[in-house]
Amino acid sequence: MASASRPARNSGILGFADFKLDPSAEELRRNGSVVRLQRQPLQLLTYLAQHSGEVVTREELRQLLWRDDTFVDFDNGLNAAINKVREALGDSAENPRFVETLPRRGYRFIARVEATPDSVAPITMPPKAGTTQSAELREVEPPPPRPRHQRRILVTAIVALAAVAGALYWLFRPRTPVVTAIHQLTHSGRQKVLGSADTPGSTLHPHTDGSRVYFQEWTGNLWRLAQVSTKGGDVSYPDTSFISFPWIHDISKDGSKLLVAYPDPSKPDQPFWVLPLPEGAPRRVPGEFLWMSFVPGTDQIVYQQSSDLKRVFTAKEDGSGGHELVSLPGDVGQYFALSPDGKRARFATADGRSWESRLDGNGMRRFLPEFTSPVAYGYWSPGGGLFVFASPEQGVWNLWGITQSAWPFTRIESRPTRLTSGPISFRYSTSSNDGKQIFAIGETPRGELSVYDPKSGLFAKYGSGLSAGFTDFSRDGQWIAYVSHPDGMLWRSRIDGSERLQLTFPPMGPILNPKWSPDGRFILFTDFNEWAPKIYLISADGGAPRLLASGDFKPQDPSWSPDGRSVAYGGSSIPGGAATEIRLLNLETKQSNTVPGSQGLRAPRWSPDGQYIAAQSADGTQLSNYSFQTGSWKQLPVPKGPHGTYLGWPAWSHDSRNLYYMIGSNVYKAPISGAPPEVVASTGSIDIICPVFAWAYWFALTPDDQILVLRDRSVQEIYALDVEYP
Repeated sequence: MASASRPARNSGILGFADFKLDPSAEELRRNGSVVRLQRQPLQLLTYLAQHSGEVVTREELRQLLWRDDTFVDFDNGLNAAINKVREALGDSAENPRFVETLPRRGYRFIARVEATPDSVAPITMPPKAGTTQSAELREVEPPPPRPRHQRRILVTAIVALAAVAGALYWLFRPRTPVVTAIHQLTHSGRQKVLGSADTPGSTLHPHTDGSRVYFQEWTGNLWRLAQVSTKGGDVSYPDTSFISFPWIHDISKDGSKLLVAYPDPSKPDQPFWVLPLPEGAPRRVPGEFLWMSFVPGTDQIVYQQSSDLKRVFTAKEDGSGGHELVSLPGDVGQYFALSPDGKRARFATADGRSWESRLDGNGMRRFLPEFTSPVAYGYWSPGGGLFVFASPEQGVWNLWGITQSAWPFTRIESRPTRLTSGPISFRYSTSSNDGKQIFAIGETPRGELSVYDPKSGLFAKYGSGLSAGFTDFSRDGQWIAYVSHPDGMLWRSRIDGSERLQLTFPPMGPILNPKWSPDGRFILFTDFNEWAPKIYLISADGGAPRLLASGDFKPQDPSWSPDGRSVAYGGSSIPGGAATEIRLLNLETKQSNTVPGSQGLRAPRWSPDGQYIAAQSADGTQLSNYSFQTGSWKQLPVPKGPHGTYLGWPAWSHDSRNLYYMIGSNVYKAPISGAPPEVVASTGSIDIICPVFAWAYWFALTPDDQILVLRDRSVQEIYALDVEYP
């Protein structure tokens, strides 16, 4: 049997592609930037790279990573470590560039590795002119030693320089921020952020003028501008009678004015006002905008309009002097933050990547390219010494911090440091002027599974009121599969809640749309980890999930055929869903075929009688039904909702005569005969959330076609986080 102690072909610092791996320092770098990788996956990568081109067995890796007296789930542990290595390298099992899987044998590192020795080779002097040099190595006579007093002076100078350098580094080093205490400032029990109101570039952060924290709050019948002391206490509401739905976008650097908007759900752009603090008459900013912020220390604003998501503009507060500020490498994403000196910007693009550039667009570079989780809702502290951003992990948002040193003539930044670690979810926050406190909206996320009563028009708790969604029921009606909120894991239980069993675990997840097999033995689901969806099959009794579909097509939304022999699924070969289609996977032959005429469609749903497949258009505005008998698609009438037409979560009635779907807050029942659809339920003003993601609405059907939703029972309050810099 192979042993993990075989001699390495490569030693020293290992270079491959644009990576450098230093085994002695236990550090992996990409283009000079450190790639975060845990110690065990790093050991695995080092061993594979040191034996590049060789087959390394799973048994070797077991001996390398776990001692003989260590009891672990070896297969899952090794698979998880390999997955982390591939994530760090941007590699894939289907099209490997670095780590190749050899079924039933092990793994092989297939990239070219160049090894740099740990020590520096001796330098030989060239021969003097007119002389020859033997091919043999000759001993070189060392130079005469320096006098002792010269050596003492040199040593003293070196020690002094080292002491000065150490003192300068200690004074100007980037210090690691640490949250030492968390204080709850409000106790109103009311919503502070409506998840569906999130827009590109919009911050939705609370804001502070140094003595008060400003935010928006739902008071039961309307949203109002609210404030609370930075020390905590009662919430009060400044007069915003000029606007019925005030939404804060920014506060000026001196804390003397707010930028507030009036979001209209029917259109992306909205009017903005400058509101003086603590009181004063508001001033309307001419025009309508997608989002807007102050340029620190100036009378300028930066903004975007929905007609052009790749360019950011600037103008004076009165709307004059407008011109393009910077062109972005993609549509703006979840934040656009300006540095306190107004010279730099950090922002996210719609593909989830973060960037940094000067405000004239020069020096554009990736920001935190090695950070594996999404970076969102970033901002600088007013002094510029702290940059804070949020990142999700298993349904909970945590805050991260980066400090910047005051080293003369250059910027030195710390590595990202996690500031919070749940269970409270912190997504939107702002910093005090001195960077010693962070004021954040803290959310304890929870939902309640509820069923609609058509007689009363109200929702009531369904069963035990699980904090879960994406429900599906076994054909015999005895079992339910669901995705827990907010962690996004797959569970199953009996209808009465007994015999509960968790089926998926991190790092897998979040899970979408589980579907019971017709015989009740298996559950299909989509793993949406890292926005690279894969379709899996798992036994209803638990065990290791089996991969059914993955790759560049980005497969998702699986749906069983009634005989259990095939699976319909959608996907897109281009990011953004521009090339969608529906495919059928034969589970016996393992072959997939495209449904004729399905280009531009997604989210297939196979009818219970097996005669049809329903699917949405890629933009979510149309619904079509495919007949296996005629081999053609028929477009069904879709009503226009009060805020436009975007239908979601299509579901078949159990007699296969009707399709249900949601538009806005209304659930429609649409006969496949082509008769006009009718509203059968309305969520009205109750707060509905979808598990895992911040989509505003979700629904499903029970075995007797009752309508299920997930009611939002989350608690949102304002917190103060004390930050220290050891």
